Amino acid sequence: MKQLRAVLIGGLLAGTLDISYAFIVYGPLTYHLSPVAVLQSVAAGWLGEDAAHARGALSALLGLGTHLMLATAMAAVFVVSATRLPALKLHPLMWGLVYGFGLYVVMTYLVLPLSAAHRSQQFATNLHEIAARLQVSFSSIRPRNRGLLLGTLVTHMVFVGVPISLVNKRVT
Repeated sequence: MKQLRAVLIGGLLAGTLDISYAFIVYGPLTYHLSPVAVLQSVAAGWLGEDAAHARGALSALLGLGTHLMLATAMAAVFVVSATRLPALKLHPLMWGLVYGFGLYVVMTYLVLPLSAAHRSQQFATNLHEIAARLQVSFSSIRPRNRGLLLGTLVTHMVFVGVPISLVNKRVT
């Protein structure tokens, strides 16, 4: 029960902090996207960009649900890992930062390129396409804007990894 509580609290806290960052940075600070458009970009992972934007508020809700589900799943992986690797609980700040960095790499260079948010608007369906997308994915650093890259890395490390690790240490 304590582990489930840590997963839910850590996931919802990390997801809320991360999406708040996205609303601010991709909103008034850079691309002037509305919160609905930011959430639709998350839903584009399932639907493709065109379909996500065409479905309005419904796809924004799908994006919010997807974002919170992913953050909760990320918290679950950390909590389960911490039961097997005691160092994760002994040094939660350090491992939270490391975990957040790893999450950024996995989401940016593996999950996103293979999703329907890809410019082809569909999931990668065969090994050739998967290999091609991953080759392109790992061939450049994203985002290219250094300030945005630094902010995104710090956000994943501090707003996602650290809350998950600290909640796990405290609750379990």
